[in-house]
Amino acid sequence: MNTNEDAVSPEKRISEAKSRTQQLELRIAKFIPDRDVREINQLPKGSLQSCDSGDMWAGGITISLRADVRPIAALGELRQKAETAGFEVDQSKSFNGTERVTVSEKNGASVLLDVTTHGIEGGSFSECFSLPDDFYRGGEY
Repeated sequence: MNTNEDAVSPEKRISEAKSRTQQLELRIAKFIPDRDVREINQLPKGSLQSCDSGDMWAGGITISLRADVRPIAALGELRQKAETAGFEVDQSKSFNGTERVTVSEKNGASVLLDVTTHGIEGGSFSECFSLPDDFYRGGEY
């Protein structure tokens, strides 16, 4: 049985998932006031990872903060604004004990955010989607 997804090329599915995920990264980054941000950098390419129902695109974002901004405070503000905006937000600790926040959309796309010395780094993950079994998943997308 063919679905609409079957009619779309694997490359296009990956490109669309990447685009949606990078848009999510930027929406989340905008929860930190512009006055506090020195620079935002998105990884230009990501990779494919397995998920429950197929594959997902994985990328990343770095939010560099001004020298006078405390990253943990900025992450707390981001968390509060994401909750207010209707995102699912989970708070936890990283392996080294620092604060960690995961912001997720209802479709399953998410960004896992950790504080660094001068900012916030996020690993992003698209919603799960299917690719043909014979599609090569290695490389960068």
